[in-house]
Amino acid sequence: MRVRNILLIVFVCSISTSAQVRGTRRVANPVHIPASAVENAGVNKLPIRRVILYSNGVAYIERRGIVTGNAEVNLSFKQSQVDDVLKSMVVLDLGQGKIGAVSYNSSAPIASRMSEIPFSVNPVSSDGGGISTVLVQLQGAKVIVTSAKGTATGSILTVERKQVKTEKETQMTSVLVIASESGEISSFDLNDVRSVKLLDDGTRRDINEFANATASTRRVDAKTITITSQGMGQREVVVSYTIAAPIWKTTYRVVLDAEGKPFFQGWAIVDNIGDEDWQNVQLSLVSGSPISFIQQLQKPFYRYRPVVPTPRDLQLRPQIYEPQSGNFKRGNDEVLQTEQSQVSSTVNTRQVQGLPLNGAGGGIDSLALLQPGIAVNGNRGRDNNFQLDGNETTVSNALTGTNSGVTTAAKGEEIGDLFEYKIEQPVTLMRDRSALIPIVQTKMEGERVSVYNEAVRLDRPFSGVSLTNTTNLTLESGSMTVIDGNAYAGESLMERLKPKEKRLISFALDLGTHVTVRDKGDREPAKLIKAVDGVFQVHYYRSDQKTYEISNQTERAKVLYIEYPIQDGWELSDTSPKPDFTTQRYYRFRVELGPLEDKKLTISVRQPLMDTYALSSLTKVELDLFVKQNYINESTRAQLQKLIEIRSNLAEIERKLASFDEEVEKIEADQKRLRSNIEALSKTSEAKVLIDRYIAKANEQETRLEEMDKERKALASQKEQLLRDQAAEIKGFEIK
Repeated sequence: MRVRNILLIVFVCSISTSAQVRGTRRVANPVHIPASAVENAGVNKLPIRRVILYSNGVAYIERRGIVTGNAEVNLSFKQSQVDDVLKSMVVLDLGQGKIGAVSYNSSAPIASRMSEIPFSVNPVSSDGGGISTVLVQLQGAKVIVTSAKGTATGSILTVERKQVKTEKETQMTSVLVIASESGEISSFDLNDVRSVKLLDDGTRRDINEFANATASTRRVDAKTITITSQGMGQREVVVSYTIAAPIWKTTYRVVLDAEGKPFFQGWAIVDNIGDEDWQNVQLSLVSGSPISFIQQLQKPFYRYRPVVPTPRDLQLRPQIYEPQSGNFKRGNDEVLQTEQSQVSSTVNTRQVQGLPLNGAGGGIDSLALLQPGIAVNGNRGRDNNFQLDGNETTVSNALTGTNSGVTTAAKGEEIGDLFEYKIEQPVTLMRDRSALIPIVQTKMEGERVSVYNEAVRLDRPFSGVSLTNTTNLTLESGSMTVIDGNAYAGESLMERLKPKEKRLISFALDLGTHVTVRDKGDREPAKLIKAVDGVFQVHYYRSDQKTYEISNQTERAKVLYIEYPIQDGWELSDTSPKPDFTTQRYYRFRVELGPLEDKKLTISVRQPLMDTYALSSLTKVELDLFVKQNYINESTRAQLQKLIEIRSNLAEIERKLASFDEEVEKIEADQKRLRSNIEALSKTSEAKVLIDRYIAKANEQETRLEEMDKERKALASQKEQLLRDQAAEIKGFEIK
């Protein structure tokens, strides 16, 4: 048994060493790899030389290396990366070489790849299995058998199981039976067989393909893409592609001096989560959102084709149809807007006043003591100073000075609608490591401000800074840490900031400023009254007025920006102050506050509205309303009164005509009943009196119908005249 298992292992391994992955299973001429290519395959490596990280989660990788002669380059990828690589790979031979095939191991399921192989092998063989299980499935294959008895050539007939009795026990053994071309049948105990060599090319290919397919299942996540290049001498080969990668992130530091002027520093965070180190690569960071997607290209796809039976008439001519056409309506472009992130505080006054002052006795006497940059007991953190070049300095001064030791490593430039940070020095980053790279460090225009938005916080504004990007760089979205004076002041989130763009950034709750809002709404008197196409129009405004009562509770002058929401259909009134800035969603009003100063700001907006009244259906109640609201004068009132009288007369005529219709319906129903009774009574001689009575009543009803018909015609004539009068009055109506 042990000898048989060893023989099976040697047999499979000897076949696997020559295995090659092929796109199709049956190939007439196997692919021949030149000896020079095999020799160079181990040394032809293309290291990563350039990496471009995009903010949409894609990385552009560029590899460069020197190859010699007929070269073969193997690149290993995770299976999740292969679709992106196949979609974007570019291969260049910068010498006189010629790029050949770019191949990769099949992504077909193992069951699909083995479905056409005419045998199978279990990974674990029980007693009596092993090589005998393989050979019995290769019945008819030509082999050379080498055993202790010698060597023989023939075709496999069968593998039989026999019991062999020894002095101690009875064992089962497998015997291989082959037949030579001369008709000689030989048998070999597989325990004595040293090797079995397959002579048929097809059988060898089946074994090789089975071994390759089985080996590929051991590491499902590994894919090798092989690039071949044919040429002479040494030359440079370039391979580039895109793969999914972590988005590069930005984080900023803002240092405010005593006057509130900002010093700006930006860092980029990059991650190398690949299986290969970045050694002296040229790194670029691109800000923007190029379109990118994943398309499954490595997996084989098959298109369904219907099975068509053989037609009875084989002389049918193919039909030609007109091309299909259609109109595709393109929708409006969607504009994605990113709202500025804001963080609200839930700390109340009682909680703040209960905080200790680093061991000092007593509570906080004033909320202003907690303002960023405000000295506590006249001390601005002097104990935290340190020596730099023999002089006492602070973290803020050192960071904004020329001796901070931090220099920016990026150069920015626009590439179409995108913006690229090109790292000037080569970057080395080991696998599974991340790095912080400085990209910007400069003074910027700005000032310390407070920002109030009623929808975010009702009673207090947020401390912040008004920042203007004075660089030529597009600053990507990221977090921001603010240092005010020599202390941490807060954090914020900043959206993408273009050059010359101005942005408000808040980083802490301003506990030294209080705001109270009083709201008042009303309807303004009518501004315009007119009649258009028989419609009486009253134009007026509905107004809304907000009064902001602002109190500066500190001894420091402040600048406060109040954000007032822009509403569709509303506009600022003539009496309202004009905003200093207008954004897509807010009016911004700048209020300058002196120390301990209280101010009021009243903002008024109005909405134009219109009430309409059809002159043809005007009522007495509506006319009384016009008079009460002073919409009209006496002359106009008289014209409207006449229209109301005409409408009243028309209504009376309509009422009479409706009553005639009801009476006619009743008479017709009664006459139907009389006719039925007369018909029934005519068959008896005793009912003559009753019949005469029914006939007399019917005569009276006919007379009434004739009278109503005359009255109906007269009313219709009156109605037509009134309608003409009404139309003339409406046409000639004007407001004086």
